[in-house]
Parts: sequence; structure tokens; C-alpha cells
Amino acid sequence: MSGLDDLLGGLMGGKGGSGGLDDALGGLLGGRGGSGMSALLPVVAGLLASGGLSKIMGGLKANGLTAEADSWVGTGPNKPVGGPEVEQAVGKEQIQEIAQQLGISESQAADAVAKVLPDVVDKASPEGKLPPDEDLDAAFDKLARAGAK
Repeated sequence: MSGLDDLLGGLMGGKGGSGGLDDALGGLLGGRGGSGMSALLPVVAGLLASGGLSKIMGGLKANGLTAEADSWVGTGPNKPVGGPEVEQAVGKEQIQEIAQQLGISESQAADAVAKVLPDVVDKASPEGKLPPDEDLDAAFDKLARAGAK
């Protein structure tokens, strides 16, 4: 499970700290709740737990984003998606809940999830395939608890 431990460390800043994605998320979140990554990760981890990642990947593929979703799992570069595409895959209710938890607009929430989701999936699948759902659920639960501290 070292790949999933790397997921936790890398997303929580264990690979060199701030910059890049964290700065982008901080801008999207308007500086609320500290760094963008620390504010968003527990929320995204909760979204992805309990088989949520498989549901989202299925939703992306059902909405014509198979190449993008597959690129996150594969070992090559991650193809981006936009907030509207993520909202379609995740569901409007989930995006509303994320927006409410973070105190931001729904479009900002969808854009923030669209920014972080490719990296989360990429780090969860370092060998080009997703681990079993139970391993992912344990890692995302740990990530949600770590971010809530």
C-alpha cells in the first residue's frame, strides 16, 4: 500500500510543500480555510471514499471523457477536465455540498474539484491501475481525517 501512502504524503504537501496545484486551489477557493489543498482535500477524500472514485470514473466515461479519465490512471500526462464536466460526472448535489462546506460558489467548487481530481487519481494509481476499492477507501478515509486536523 506504499503507493497509497505516497498519495497521502504527496497531496498533503510531503513532496516539496506548496506551489503549483496548491496555489491554483488557493486562488479558486479565495484563500478560505488556509491553503487551497488543505481545505479541499478532506472534502474530495470524502467524495471519493466508499466506492466514490469508481462512480466518478464511470460518470466521466459515461459523459464522453474516457480518454481524460484513462489518462489519470495511466502513466502518461493527465488530460484536464473542466468544472462543468466534473459536475456532470459527480452530480450537482455533490458539487452543491462541496460548495457549502467550503463556503464558495458551485462553479468554484466544480472548478476546484476539476483541478485536484486528475492528480488524486494519478497518485492513487502509480502503476497504471487503480488499487482495489477497499484499499482506496482506507486511504481516502485516512486523507479525510488528516486534512480535518
